[in-house]
Amino acid sequence: MKDLRLRLLTAFLAIPTALGIFWVADHFGQDWLVALLLSVVGVGAGWEYLGLVARLGVTLPREAFLFAIPVFLFLLLPREGDFAFILAFAFAYFLVIYSFSRRGTKEGFLASLAGIFGFLYIPVMLGFLLVFHRRGGFWHVLHFLLIVWGYEAGAYFVGSLVGRHRLLPRVSLAKTWEGVAGGLLLSGVAGLLFPAFLGDLGRYWPAALLMGFGVGAFAQLGDLFESLVKRAAGVKDTGSIFPGHGGVLDRIDGILAAAPFYYFLARYLLGLF
Repeated sequence: MKDLRLRLLTAFLAIPTALGIFWVADHFGQDWLVALLLSVVGVGAGWEYLGLVARLGVTLPREAFLFAIPVFLFLLLPREGDFAFILAFAFAYFLVIYSFSRRGTKEGFLASLAGIFGFLYIPVMLGFLLVFHRRGGFWHVLHFLLIVWGYEAGAYFVGSLVGRHRLLPRVSLAKTWEGVAGGLLLSGVAGLLFPAFLGDLGRYWPAALLMGFGVGAFAQLGDLFESLVKRAAGVKDTGSIFPGHGGVLDRIDGILAAAPFYYFLARYLLGLF
């Protein structure tokens, strides 16, 4: 019960703050506020990621890794922000050279993989949030986050109340098939909560459900992936900055996994922006 109260209190404080920043940035045309918010989140998540891989015996250039995160996100701000992806590839090669110059062949290879994946996993995935906020506006961000949070809330409460059949016990003992069903149900409902969809549900309900179920499924994959990394590193949470929720990565694992899916679905399949 205490853990639930902490989770709710943290959510009531953090969610309005984050959404407020997105709304102000959209309303006043100040996208740099979104880049700043995502940079703070990205650096926090990057710090935790470096700590996780360090437990696995992989050491990465901490200052360079963390500094590159906000640089990448702010370079995404212009319409021609695709240049930022050139930085991402250049930094990936830097990580490879650094890793092999500091370690033997096997250790250097593992460090290269951890470094390249970590940079793609955190700032590049967060970058999709910035891009579809810039191109689609506040309502797309809200829609996406409602789906992810809907899935997480449904999976947590249904899994806690009636969960009996474990999803993947070798990865996480807490995840259940009942929780997945509850999460998908709520994310499917959240998928409908977009102004364009609500205005013509007869036309848009298949697309809305596809977005809801698809984003929910990717959010679950992100959560399972992080559970796997934490189990390998021998930790329960990636951090303790959010009471009742754990670390930054614990809170954004579903967002990181689902953001690219939402972006490509909304832009290329549905043509929403």
